[in-house]
Amino acid sequence: MQKNNNLDNHTAFSIHTKKSNIAQQTLVPLPQQSLVKGEVRVRIERFGFSSNNVTYAVTGDTFGYWGFFPAWTPLGTVDENSGIVPVWGFAVVTDSEHPEVSVGQRLFGYLPMASHWIMSPQNVSAIGFSDNHVTRVANSPVYNQYMWCANDAMYDASREAWQANFRPLFLTSFVLKEHIAAQTVGLPTTILLTSASSKTAYGCAFLLKQLAHCEVVGLTSARSVDFVTDLACYDEVIEYSEVSNMRFTNPVWILDFAGNKALLQQLQEILDAKHRQTSFIGITDLQSQSNKPEGKIKGSVFFAPDHVKVLNKTWGKPNFNQKYAESWTFVAQRLAGHLMVEEHKGVANVLATYQSFLKGKVDTSQIVLCQW
Repeated sequence: MQKNNNLDNHTAFSIHTKKSNIAQQTLVPLPQQSLVKGEVRVRIERFGFSSNNVTYAVTGDTFGYWGFFPAWTPLGTVDENSGIVPVWGFAVVTDSEHPEVSVGQRLFGYLPMASHWIMSPQNVSAIGFSDNHVTRVANSPVYNQYMWCANDAMYDASREAWQANFRPLFLTSFVLKEHIAAQTVGLPTTILLTSASSKTAYGCAFLLKQLAHCEVVGLTSARSVDFVTDLACYDEVIEYSEVSNMRFTNPVWILDFAGNKALLQQLQEILDAKHRQTSFIGITDLQSQSNKPEGKIKGSVFFAPDHVKVLNKTWGKPNFNQKYAESWTFVAQRLAGHLMVEEHKGVANVLATYQSFLKGKVDTSQIVLCQW
């Protein structure tokens, strides 16, 4: 048992997001809770923020993202009308009632928008642990895994902003590319990616472009055309306003990161018989979520954690980790010089950052790192 007597529970807080209106956020003091045996308290130090976090909020009910971190009230009850937006970042252990976890250990993983949190580490090793707290409801064990920074082979203290932003997103990019590769073996295919300026999209595009049978095309807004073109990961870059002029020879697979139903209906109508498949991955276009048009769109949801589990079983975890690391090194080298880190400090600035992403006011050349 170890304790940090400097912890001031009166300053501990979480950010509650109204489920029915994700633009409404409130700072709420966390209840003062003593740890029980097996629990640890962590202080959340730094975390990345991108359109991916907005997707967590938009699909919080649909995919269970609200279940990871209960919206505690100061009285110790849960506000069922609110949720806490998950983020990926770094935290340090401030109190421990766990015999295998020491105060001061630093970790990386899936965290709440909060200053502190209580976890129940299970399967603790030199590499990390899994959180099995009784209040936590996870839609995949992938989100419950935490790495100790001291023994994380991919950790680089000088590139925490890159890790906090790209590590979770690139995992989706990586398994999505593997899925496409397996489904299109020997079949010339055009891969059409919406929201081509999003990190998950261009991370995947870099990998897809290595497949000789795939033509990789990015769709993006007028303001992002230059940035996306300069990345050189797409064979062709098309503005949304120009999609009516598209003409493709191969069957087309749409990878949708925008979540714009009207756009998808237009694309599927234009492509007609050449439309092979649409995979729904993310929602970067928040403005399109209101007043959606009637009618259906063909496609299926791509849930990355399920594919991670399959590949880990098929390849073995060590081989999966090696291939993932090699792919990330390949992409990271090609991103050098294209991106800059932007740090947002203080509660007010972090909340303003969230609102900016909701409104689509995003500089795609920035890597955002937040801290309270």
